[in-house]
Amino acid sequence: MIGRLTALLLLTAAAPALALDPQAPESCATGPVTKTYGGTPWLVASCSDGKSLVFVAKDGSPAAPFEFDLTYTGDGYDMTGRGKGDRKYTDAAYAELSKLTGDAVRALVDETRKAPKIHP
Repeated sequence: MIGRLTALLLLTAAAPALALDPQAPESCATGPVTKTYGGTPWLVASCSDGKSLVFVAKDGSPAAPFEFDLTYTGDGYDMTGRGKGDRKYTDAAYAELSKLTGDAVRALVDETRKAPKIHP
């Protein structure tokens, strides 16, 4: 439970700075669900715009610490990443994440919305 709470706090703190209101930061705390990309587990949360996602390498993974932000731009998606995880694993995850289609992203958003809520 502590690990999931830490991950949720990480996801909240790591939210990308895009905004529906130019003055308000995007919130990316819906979920998370666990998915595997590049052979390692990632916590996936969706953002309040209903179209963007945050992927955080799960604690203990060789990709950790690392985060990818998949941000909806209005006409597609932009992906950024940051962290100090093992490059072999983060590169492999990037290769898979960069192939996600719009339908796959929407399915992930839906899945995060159905995930059990974590209460501190």
